[in-house]
Amino acid sequence: MIRKRDWHKLAPLAAISLWAATVRLFAVLQPARIVWGDEPSYLWLGRNWLTGLGYSFTGYPDVHHSPGYPLLSGLVYLVTHNLELASDICYVLFGTLLIVPIYLLAKELYGRSVGYIAALFVATYPAISTAPALWGTFTEPPYYFFVYAGLLLVLLAMRRGKSLAFLLAGASMGFAYLIRPEAIAYLAVGAGILLLVWLFEKKLFTRQVWVGLGLYGLGFLVFFLPYAYFVFRQTGAWMVSEKAGVTFVTCIGLSEGDTAAFDRATWGLDSTGLEVFFFSRESYHVNMLDVIRAYPSEFVQLVMRNTRRFLGTLLSTPMLSIYLLPLMGVAFFRSAWSKARAKGELLLIASLTPVLVFVLFFIQDRYIATLLPTLVIWLALGAYELGQWCSETARNLLGDTATAVANRLQRVLKVAPTFLLLVFMLALQPKVINLYANTGSFRPEHKTLGLWLHDNVAPGSVVMSRYPAIAFYADARWEPTANASLDELLIYARANHVDYFVIDELETRQLRPQFAPLLRGEGVPTELQLFHTAGGPRGQLVVFKLIEP
Repeated sequence: MIRKRDWHKLAPLAAISLWAATVRLFAVLQPARIVWGDEPSYLWLGRNWLTGLGYSFTGYPDVHHSPGYPLLSGLVYLVTHNLELASDICYVLFGTLLIVPIYLLAKELYGRSVGYIAALFVATYPAISTAPALWGTFTEPPYYFFVYAGLLLVLLAMRRGKSLAFLLAGASMGFAYLIRPEAIAYLAVGAGILLLVWLFEKKLFTRQVWVGLGLYGLGFLVFFLPYAYFVFRQTGAWMVSEKAGVTFVTCIGLSEGDTAAFDRATWGLDSTGLEVFFFSRESYHVNMLDVIRAYPSEFVQLVMRNTRRFLGTLLSTPMLSIYLLPLMGVAFFRSAWSKARAKGELLLIASLTPVLVFVLFFIQDRYIATLLPTLVIWLALGAYELGQWCSETARNLLGDTATAVANRLQRVLKVAPTFLLLVFMLALQPKVINLYANTGSFRPEHKTLGLWLHDNVAPGSVVMSRYPAIAFYADARWEPTANASLDELLIYARANHVDYFVIDELETRQLRPQFAPLLRGEGVPTELQLFHTAGGPRGQLVVFKLIEP
């Protein structure tokens, strides 16, 4: 029970929570916010799963998309009966909850004041608060929450040795894994740091240590094993992530800057001609190691390209401006470290490493942004330490002057770095929103067309398009447009009972030029009947209805 004298300590955190919720509500209410990318798949899976239709939206069990976010959004959907609203609620809720583990981590390591600053910065930092609303997955807020809750619990387990902390740390990492499989790297980081600290403390071979580590693993396995068994039942193999092999193969083109190659590798037809490769059962057994062994020099080049891209992406203004690096230097080196702090810093430093796995695949902002809350904690410490230095310096320069003006100046200088950094984050928000709203991967016209189709096609229709947002807003079943010849596409479409075929002029300019003549009415087969045309600043959208030849 919270004592009366402690309520005032929670008031700042409550105010920051309200601010965090406001910033995230602002993000989901942006006109550029549409459900696109992987998000429709997660939402369809959650709805179907929790309404008794099975974990599928393609007609057979899905092993590409982890079940964590479908579970969370599906639970909210049972209340809202609106998929987009359910996703928005998850975004605001878990984005707001993130400030709790961040506050507690910073408080545990550096004190309450730094905890408040860290929570405020995480509530406001554009690449954490608003950018994920435009990245096309919406998995980031709950993923960040469970990862950093896990790291907090690892720190508490290391410092206090409580069995419950070990168990909950593993469980938190386990649920993070269900949201994004790469979270297993954070489980390994936690275990590695615990073992390293115990080794130096000469506690490694004590019973208490191994019981704690066992509970840590048990907490993870509670969430890992049921899903791993589900994947095994569908693929016939035990694996950490079914997506590793297929992601590696499809991202080779992206790493070279060849989006057309990526599109062909991902959305080309499999050997049957009746399914796209990404959703084909043939993709289940792509072995990443076999591909690397077959093309070792190409793999080395890929890693080198991605390493350069990683550094360039991380040290960009939307992610981490290089002008903020000196502040992190202040955080690290203004005061000497105690043993307790050194252990905590070791955990935070190690928490930066899991995102490095993406140099094996492809680098995007959303892939590496998981490390940002750690960096923001250090920014908070740097702002606090710089404020202390400014205030102490002013006091030393003013000597024994105790006027009201001098005292006020010292108080202002103490909070000035925090205030200025907060202003910088707020000023950056419009730039970040504009940047991610104009990537070319989606556009508002997809939503507009989808809503038009919702009102003008029969319920239960199957819409084939490259962009799932169109089918999502049409409330139709989605079939991805295969990157194939028109003749092959029509065979694929008939096999999958497609009713409507949507072409975006954007996709024909680089990715799928074979469909460009259809936009001009040239070479249109008898199976396709023009149904609707919509314009837009980036090109037209054309809907064909499939009819019997």
